[in-house]
Amino acid sequence: MHAIIDTLANLPDLVGLTQITVLVIGVAVGVVIGALPGVGPLLGTVMAVPFTFGMDPVSSLALLMGIYQGGSYGGALSASIVGIPGTPMAAATMLDARPMAVAGRASEAVTLSTIGSSFGGIVSALVLIAVAPSLATIALKFGPAETAALALLGLTTLGALAGGSPVRGWLMGMFGLLIATIGLDPVTGVSRFTFGSVYLDSGLTLVPLLVGLFGISEVLIQLERPVRAKDATTNVAASIAAFRSVIVRPINYLRSSLTGVFIGILPGVGGVTASFLAYRFAMPFRKKADPEFGRGNPDGVVASETANSAVTGGALIPMLALSIPGDPIVAVLMGGLMLQGIAPGPRLFLNHPEVVQGVFAVFLLGAIVLLPIGLIFIRAIVHILRLPQWSIMASVVMISMIGTYSVSRQILDLAALLVFGAIGYVLRKGNYPLSPVVIGFVLGPIFEANYRRTGLISQGDLLGYIATRPITMAVLAAVVVAIVLPLVRPRVTKPQVGADSAG
Repeated sequence: MHAIIDTLANLPDLVGLTQITVLVIGVAVGVVIGALPGVGPLLGTVMAVPFTFGMDPVSSLALLMGIYQGGSYGGALSASIVGIPGTPMAAATMLDARPMAVAGRASEAVTLSTIGSSFGGIVSALVLIAVAPSLATIALKFGPAETAALALLGLTTLGALAGGSPVRGWLMGMFGLLIATIGLDPVTGVSRFTFGSVYLDSGLTLVPLLVGLFGISEVLIQLERPVRAKDATTNVAASIAAFRSVIVRPINYLRSSLTGVFIGILPGVGGVTASFLAYRFAMPFRKKADPEFGRGNPDGVVASETANSAVTGGALIPMLALSIPGDPIVAVLMGGLMLQGIAPGPRLFLNHPEVVQGVFAVFLLGAIVLLPIGLIFIRAIVHILRLPQWSIMASVVMISMIGTYSVSRQILDLAALLVFGAIGYVLRKGNYPLSPVVIGFVLGPIFEANYRRTGLISQGDLLGYIATRPITMAVLAAVVVAIVLPLVRPRVTKPQVGADSAG
């Protein structure tokens, strides 16, 4: 509670006009991107990473987190208005929001989505401020052995990120680890996997990997099977009466927010699970005056949108405090922070407290400004949804190439962008997950450096050294559990979105 009060009291000193401006731009861009079917907040944050080069760390994360927050909400607009969820997280929202829109209650549905997203973001921001510093204080006792074990724990989440096929997640993670070794050895300086090319001595960079795997591959997928929005309507003016839902349905807002935060903390679970779980939790509490769930129940919209927005703050907790990215977008945020020369983890709170406090402040402000921005942008989103899909994808390619080249101004990065785009397309066609590649690429060097440092400190007696460090032993035990659990847990059937529910 002290951390929350301290952050709120010092809010004017933590963020300036520049950070607020960048944050507003990020949220606005995120809302637009999230509403576009096939784009989403992941692609938005990936495309924005090159443009953070040269910004200060807080402004950089303000832009990326703004897109994350706005994009997590934006999918609800197309889900309600068009019947096509702009993001997978909005699939649960569509179950009731689309029937509400078809019944002439589009204003109410969209406003409920906006309020729920803002509410969930604010709750998750407060939890982030309260929990992350305490977790980091404990983690400050970590040395190279503990850091290597934590990186290994983060790598074990690769199985969870693959959905029903943990083996595929681990294979893709190993691919990420492999390409992370290209370049000079960090200890001996020997060239590795460069095939004699001096251009590869410095290794591959994160930006072309991210933009290629997710951006260019998405364009290729969309060219193959475009998603079109044909029935957009401009009747989306916000209904003031919907604001009464905060008073009428406070328990649903709070329950769904805490569900989202908890799911966000768990690596590899994500907003889709949080949305459907909160939706299921809300079903036993249906008011008699409301329609059945799936037929336009306001509680269904509130539960889904509140939960998937609350995931954002929850997912930042392990990333900032323990350097473990909980989902693909947070892995991109982690990469954006590392591009600023700042490594996330427990020592971030000690070495860069001003950055941590600034991140807390902009995240909280982002959740607050999402409400007016979301309501203002509704009509503009409808018109954008009417654009031909090819024009949207052409813009994605242009921005991706310009942004990637602007970081280091090297043709090699453009070549890598196209190569990784082709690789990403092939992997997606084979139903292989892309997120583990990024996490392997980011966490691999962290694990390698700290593991080898631990080996030097232990003077060859690695097992004996680890046995004297209880925190390392505990983390390694968690690693074993994380490896075994995806292999033995029963398969869970995901809720299906029926045509009737979609309207």
